[in-house]
This record gives sequence, structure tokens and C-alpha cells, in this order.
Amino acid sequence: MNYKKQADYLIIAGIAIGFIIWAALFIYRSSFIAIDGQRYFSLFDDAMISMRYAWNLSHGIGLVWNPGEWVEGYTNLLMVLWMSFVTLIFDNKSIAVLAIQISGIIFMLGNAYFAMQIAEHISLGESQQHRLLLKLITFFCVLSYYPLVYWSLMGMETGLLTFLLLLAILFVIKNAREYKQNRLVLPIILGLAYLTRPESLVPAVIILTYFYYSERQKSLPVSHAFILGIVTLYLMFPLGKTLFSWLYYGELFPNTYTLKIVGMPLLHRIQNGLGFIMPFLSANILMMLLVMLGLVVNFRPQKLLLVAIASAVICYQIWAGGDPWPYWRILSPVMPLILILFVHEILLIVATFSKAFQPYFLQRPIIHKAYLPILLVFLMLVQTNLPFLEQIVFKIKPFQTLDNQRNVNNAIILERLTTAEATLGVSWAGSIPYYTGRISIDFLGKNDKYIARLNPDLSEPAWHGMRGVPGHNKYDLNYSIKLKQPTYVETFDAWGQQDISAWAENKYVEVKYKGIRLFFHKDSQAVRWNEFKRSNEN
Repeated sequence: MNYKKQADYLIIAGIAIGFIIWAALFIYRSSFIAIDGQRYFSLFDDAMISMRYAWNLSHGIGLVWNPGEWVEGYTNLLMVLWMSFVTLIFDNKSIAVLAIQISGIIFMLGNAYFAMQIAEHISLGESQQHRLLLKLITFFCVLSYYPLVYWSLMGMETGLLTFLLLLAILFVIKNAREYKQNRLVLPIILGLAYLTRPESLVPAVIILTYFYYSERQKSLPVSHAFILGIVTLYLMFPLGKTLFSWLYYGELFPNTYTLKIVGMPLLHRIQNGLGFIMPFLSANILMMLLVMLGLVVNFRPQKLLLVAIASAVICYQIWAGGDPWPYWRILSPVMPLILILFVHEILLIVATFSKAFQPYFLQRPIIHKAYLPILLVFLMLVQTNLPFLEQIVFKIKPFQTLDNQRNVNNAIILERLTTAEATLGVSWAGSIPYYTGRISIDFLGKNDKYIARLNPDLSEPAWHGMRGVPGHNKYDLNYSIKLKQPTYVETFDAWGQQDISAWAENKYVEVKYKGIRLFFHKDSQAVRWNEFKRSNEN
């Protein structure tokens, strides 16, 4: 190995080590000392719902949120299975969460590596210096895009999905150049991506189409029958998953799909999707315009593949009606593609600019031409990460950390003050059910078929460019609280157009335990009331 390649590997290793150190600090900052004096790790609350399913599966209860209730309240089966494996190994619930966060670091490093490899194939035929800079900057950029990093380290399936999509894209690009590969690997990778998130079907169609046309252009093209076999093998994953859902849960589609899509008018969804996505487009408009210009001026099929995938996912986000959080959860998996193309075009522009103004750069320029593309890319990274800078530099804790701490504190108290027969009414359906193990009632319907089938409340106020919060606009407090009367209720504050606080005054009592407010059913035998007396005496 020559010294040049050694230096390249050292730079990549240095970037990777720097990211690992930063990610370790992020994980530490997202943890907290709970009310019992122990340090707890907690994922994003939706990921904690997946952890609840995974824990129940690995401990013989089944792939369920509540024992005996067959509701598919997740859309990330492969991630749940990975979590189930982790919870089988680690019997401590908090350590299992930490292991998932560490696996997020591994996914991110894999994402950066695959993106770097894709960048190298995009730039074949160009100068060695250009290709080297493109690889190094791409590797750094992917690890620096905060939304993708955030979702990966907070336990969502975003990192795993990105990993599989980039691997599939790398496969078809390499395969188009007559690399000898086992083509049956492609539908398996895409099938696993489908099991990670069903909407990966959108980029999968584009990837398979690219695969078909690249195969037909070879000197020895494969037969149509073989292509059909590839597509059939891929379709076995969606069909097999649908069959599993029908046999196991009695439904063709996950309950989360019913919750977010059924009953939502298409026009309303599209309006919400457009309103939600505008800040994303505004933050990245210069980057995307440069990418589109590069596609037109310097066309390559690989560029078209990346642009088509990114565009299709953006359109899907609009069709789906936005997302509850402006952290670009659905869009993050395609950001590495946009970053690859952006860095590629920046390098070409700087090279062209340098030739045109060569006399200036031969003198003493303010910025040397070798550093100009790095500066431009860095400024764009700051722009796209601007809403998250305080979290990136650890000025404030990661998003939802304080909510996680409150929920874990409540879970610790509830496990201590209630018996195993207690039922918990929650709108935060992740940490509290996971850490208590108690039967829970999901007010917002992700794990409740009845709530998921209700008509949505379309009168909710504006939320991040949308009218209401997707997946949080179906509820029936009369059903969830009045009818079911859970032992514990998270809050009686009005939700949407419903307010049952007056009724609750006669049924529930507010108590304080170590300074934390709790609402318990007055007549419940599942509450250890003596614990309150002892706590007050102390």
C-alpha cells in the first residue's frame, strides 16, 4: 500500500473516530439520572414502542404491545426483530436501549462508507484528486447531517433503512459496470428494506427499473424471465409481510397505516404535506438546484438514479401528509444521495473556476483553491443543520430527552406504586409501558384498532405548516378513559375538542409522590395506597 492510500485511510479513520466520540457524547447527553438515582437510556418515544413489542417477543409474550391484544402498532418489522434480538441478550431494559443506540453508530458508519463508495462510482473518469476529495467530503457530510444521525442514535429505523437503500444503490451502480455479482442479492436487500419501512417500495421501484435498463444495455443481457424472477423474489417480501399481518393480527395493513391514512382526505393530506415540507425545501434549495443543474449539464445515468429516488421520496412525504416532527425522518434516508451529488458538482465548479482564474490562484488568494470546495460544502452543511446547531454543539439536550426523563420517572414510580394488575392510560406510548411492563391504553390509537378507525379531527390548530399533527388527531377520551377507566391516567388536560376533566374529578385523585403529579382511579385496588402514606410521613 503506497503512502497516498495510507494517508487517505488515516483521514477516513480520523473522521470516523471523531464521529464515534461525538456520538458517544450524544448518547450520554440523551441519558439521565432518574428518580431512583440510576442512569437510564431512552430512545425516541416511538422507538420505545418498538422496544415494547421487541421485549414482549423475546420474553415469550408475542409480537404484541399488550399481552393477548393482536394489534400491529409498528411499521418497522426488521428493526423490531433486531431490537428483539438485543433484548434477548440484555435482560436489563436500560442496557438494551443503550445497545440499540450503539448499533445506530454502526449503521451511520456503514451509511457513510456506502455513500463514499457510490460517490467514487459517480466520479469515475474524472481526476484522481477530484475522486479522492469527493469520497472524503462525502464521508464527512453523511456523518454530519444531524437529522439522519439523530434518528439513528435515538433508535428509529431510519439508520437501518438508509443502510439498506445505499447498499442497494451501490449494488446496481456497480452491476451496471459489468461487475460480477450475484444479482439475486439485490431483491433480498430491497426486501429487507421493505421490512424495515414499507414506503421503501417507492425507491425500490426506481432501483429495479434502473437495474432492468442497465442489464438490457449489456453485451450479454439477461433474459426477461430472469428480470421477472428478480422482481418476483422482491415481491415475496411485501406479500409475505402482508400474509403475516393477516394471519397474526387479522389485518392486511399495520394499524399505524389505518391511523394515519384512513379517513384523511387526500387533498387535506397533500396540503399538509406541502406545508410540512416547505422548510426542508427552503433549507436545501440551493443544494438541490445545483444538483438539478449538474444533472442537465453533465448527465450521467447514475446521477439520474439518485435524483429520481430523492424526488420520489419527497413526493411520497407530501402524499403521506407530512410528519409530526420537523426532523425529516422520512426524508433523511435520501439526503446522502443529495449530498453526494452536491459535493460532486461543487468540486466540478471549483475546478472550472480555478482554470478560468488561474492567474489569481497562482498568486496569494484569500482561500486556496484546494480548500474552497471544503469551505463551500461546510457552509451548506451549516445551512441545512441550522435548526439543530444547539443540539449539535451540546448547548441543549437532544430533542425529547426531557420528555423521556419525565416518562421514565413516571414509569419507575408506577412500577413501585401499582400492582401487576394496574392499567395505564397514556398518550406517550413508549417509555412508560416499556419500563413498567403494565397493560396500557393508548389514547392516540397507534396500538388501538378502535381509535385508529375513527375519523380524524381536522379542526386542530396549525402545527409545523400542517393543520393538526399526523397520527395524533384521532382520539376518544370517553372510550379510553370513561369506558376503560385505567388505574393511572397521564393527564386530564383537554385534548382537541374533548375535555372530561369535570367528570374525572369524581373518579380520579391527584397525588404527589416525590414531587411528581400522578392521577389514580380513586377506587382502584391496583394502587398501593400505603406507599403514599409512607412517602408523606417521610
